Amino acid sequence: MMKQKIRFVRQVVFIVCLFGILFSYAMFQGGFVSWFLFYSFLPFGLYSLTIVFYPLHKLKIVRIVNQQQYHAGDRFNVTIQMTAPIFFPIVYIIAEDEWPPSIQMHYQRQNAKTILSPLWKKEFSWTYELRELPRGEHVFSTIRLKMTDFFGLVEKEVTYSAENTILVYPRYIEMTYRKVGQRFDQGVTASPLLLHRDMTIAVGVREYAQGDRFSWIHWKASARKNELMTKDFEERQSEDLIVFLNRTPTPLFEDMVTFSASLIRAAIKKGVQTGFVSVGSDRVIFPARDGEAHLHRLFYYLAKVTCDGSEPFARIIQKEIMQWPAAFSFCYVTSSLDKELISVLSDVASRNRYGTVFLIKDQETCLSKEERGMIEQLRRRGVVTIVTERRNFADALVKGGK
Repeated sequence: MMKQKIRFVRQVVFIVCLFGILFSYAMFQGGFVSWFLFYSFLPFGLYSLTIVFYPLHKLKIVRIVNQQQYHAGDRFNVTIQMTAPIFFPIVYIIAEDEWPPSIQMHYQRQNAKTILSPLWKKEFSWTYELRELPRGEHVFSTIRLKMTDFFGLVEKEVTYSAENTILVYPRYIEMTYRKVGQRFDQGVTASPLLLHRDMTIAVGVREYAQGDRFSWIHWKASARKNELMTKDFEERQSEDLIVFLNRTPTPLFEDMVTFSASLIRAAIKKGVQTGFVSVGSDRVIFPARDGEAHLHRLFYYLAKVTCDGSEPFARIIQKEIMQWPAAFSFCYVTSSLDKELISVLSDVASRNRYGTVFLIKDQETCLSKEERGMIEQLRRRGVVTIVTERRNFADALVKGGK
């Protein structure tokens, strides 16, 4: 506040001094030229002096967005409406909409800026468009206006608070959902059949495990043993799906989120109970459920998830997978393989917890010799590995079933 007052006084003193100098020059020098200079500067000087006193802070500023929720890649239109407190010939004004860091990083630009010439208009506006919105929650909070005179002698700047929050959900691709990597008595193969569930024949009871449905609880057995007991079905091959997302920093993380969102959406649309495991700076576990509400919660989380994991993906799988019944199908979404991950997945498979690794790459052919060897090693251990890229996400499960 003190700096603004000092700046105000300096600008007033500067303009008054210019008037004094030109007037003194005209008085002492006399003649047409000196008085012409004084009278020529007079309207511009008075305009500059008026700008110093103009109540720029009283402008009413509103940022208008057409909606609050988007998907990655959508277009985002912004309109900033301004209403002046009084009629005044504003020759030009510089408007700047300050972007959140997430937007600045994506577009590699600081802010959106333009020059407006409202002149005698009391109401004026500015519209701009952002293409290819990045995923995430973006908070727009500040608008700056800068007003100056013809010669740049004085300058007035005001910052307005105008908060708008938009949520950009991850992009998803329509995916043909098939179950892959199903284990049969003959060995490991892939089933091109659409999923179906047969849980009608109960052959016994067992202790309750996390992820078991409420309807599976055997109440009489639970009462006898004084602990929760679950019906054990003859058909244990379940269509329930658990997706593990690798949050280790990688340039392909956005592709991994897109694939995860597409897979989860395709599964839930087919009525598959789908869970999700995400461990990074935070630990987020979604139980296996279906329905639009569950899908919305997962997409809301995927809109804000970041690749901030510091713990190796292999150790996360090792810690988390035993919390789920073996009847679940497990999917691991990652962009890289390492020896520790191969070891853990092989050990998990030896405990009858079979899964599918989705290896996300820029190009399916850009696999190193070491990665090809690890993929073959996983397949020998009963872990199906599917290498895919963004343009082939739609057929990733179908390809896995061939």
